[in-house]
Amino acid sequence: MSPARWTDSCENFLGRWAIPYLTRGLVALNAGAWLLNLASPGFTSILKLDPAQIEQGEYWRLVTFLFVPSNSAHPIFLLLFLWFLWSIGDALEDAWGSFHLNLFFLVGIASVVAVAFLQPSVPVNPFYLHNSLFLAFATTLPDQKVFFFPLPIALSVRWVAAVSSALLFLPALFQPILLPSMIAGLAGYLAFFLPPFLESLWDRFRHRGL
Repeated sequence: MSPARWTDSCENFLGRWAIPYLTRGLVALNAGAWLLNLASPGFTSILKLDPAQIEQGEYWRLVTFLFVPSNSAHPIFLLLFLWFLWSIGDALEDAWGSFHLNLFFLVGIASVVAVAFLQPSVPVNPFYLHNSLFLAFATTLPDQKVFFFPLPIALSVRWVAAVSSALLFLPALFQPILLPSMIAGLAGYLAFFLPPFLESLWDRFRHRGL
């Protein structure tokens, strides 16, 4: 499935401002933040999305929260996560172009920031925004094969994305207050793929009605 047509209209006006290899930069900055936090525990606290601190002038937090890896991440799992992020980012950039990938992140970032200000007591987890990229990869290239740890077999990425996303949303069953921030992380995916999905449903309904 291709992104919604409105994204092409945006590219006509703003395409020249696109940043190439955006996810590679994101991977490098995540790795750098993790290393700095290892050398100086607590360093990433100045990067997190904290509405109260932003209101006091720490505007860099509007972006730097994307660079905060999980403090509990084992180096091996962090390396696998960053490698996977690099791979799917490059694949989507090849399929969409740099501008569409930039726009995808911009929509997600804006939504996450908005929800953070509406729910300042709920910690922001950028992992849901990163997972939306995986969902976009699975929707755009559904027949790609990936390994779903710990299974030693290659599976279609569409099924891996469905299972992993369902598991990620399980906490919302026990803490519904987390749901808005989770949905905000998916905003880019919804904005890109919900319109063509609804159009497809409408076309099927119309044809059956005829």
